[in-house]
Amino acid sequence: MPHRQDFFKKPYLLFSAIFISHACSHKITPYDSGPAARQKEIKETFQPILDFMNYKPGMSFADVGAGSGSVTVSMSTLMDNSIVYIQDIDSLILNQKNINKLIAYYSKQHGRNLRDKITFQKVIGTATQTNLPNFTFDLIYSNGTVHSFSSLDSIAIDLRKKLKPSGLLFFRDSFKTVKENYCIKCKKRLLSTDDFLAIMKKYGFKLEKQLPDIRGYPIFGFSLAN
Repeated sequence: MPHRQDFFKKPYLLFSAIFISHACSHKITPYDSGPAARQKEIKETFQPILDFMNYKPGMSFADVGAGSGSVTVSMSTLMDNSIVYIQDIDSLILNQKNINKLIAYYSKQHGRNLRDKITFQKVIGTATQTNLPNFTFDLIYSNGTVHSFSSLDSIAIDLRKKLKPSGLLFFRDSFKTVKENYCIKCKKRLLSTDDFLAIMKKYGFKLEKQLPDIRGYPIFGFSLAN
């Protein structure tokens, strides 16, 4: 795994384990970066997550720490009539040329031009600012990023500004356990669930729902506290 000095590792590497059987049988992906998946794999992987987030057609959606965007674009095949923001801080891995290839590939696989039903926006952030538009999102999703933020405090403050008043923020990640203190992939120290929830509460988020295991990792959903 490449070593990153930024505030999160590339989450597509975390998700590549989900697509391992496909990736191993296709050594060269049809685009520059990120795992590839078939529609059956996409539905099995992401429909439970979208259902848990209560995604509805027409919602505005952001994937924070999206890496190359391969996971975001594949997930978008299950969406309709939405604006989907693909966000990362690495402008080399998240680039428009690769995104265009992703959209073309999954459009062909899906049997419908994704641009006819989804508006895609690429956003490059910094270590403390996502650079997403304020007061815009019904749903913000971030996978495999909590333990890799250089400052979860700064990101929590920033993300609070990005949600609509009724919007929800979801984090899915590994957390500290009795047997595991470090991420097995990037070797960074894991937060305990209690510490994570305390930080989110400190910055004005209310825990609305959680699952201990969704496709191998816990997921937490937050609203804006009054």
